[in-house]
Amino acid sequence: MKKLILITLIFVVFSSCSTTMESDAKKACELIAETAELMPEVIELGLKSSFGDEESKKESYKKLSKVKSKMESMALELAIINKKYNEHEFQAYLSDNCETVKNLKEIGEALEGFGD
Repeated sequence: MKKLILITLIFVVFSSCSTTMESDAKKACELIAETAELMPEVIELGLKSSFGDEESKKESYKKLSKVKSKMESMALELAIINKKYNEHEFQAYLSDNCETVKNLKEIGEALEGFGD
């Protein structure tokens, strides 16, 4: 009886630790949204690190390096999630279920039409 309870507990623990496409897509969506939110800051800090007095350029560059490092970490986490699934299926799932991806796709399509 104790073995049965132990086996059941182990199964429950492993089941709760396993991920699904839905939970991975939710995490991916959060990472994409956070990256999109950081982009204006990256642009601003990039400009500040290029112009102005030396002290403000150094400070901006330090901040920019931290933000870029954070974004690289998020990109790595996103790549790990993407590797688990068929690329086209996962992208389609994100397109259908992630508001940020939908918005970015619309912006991309609008910019394509703008260049014609």
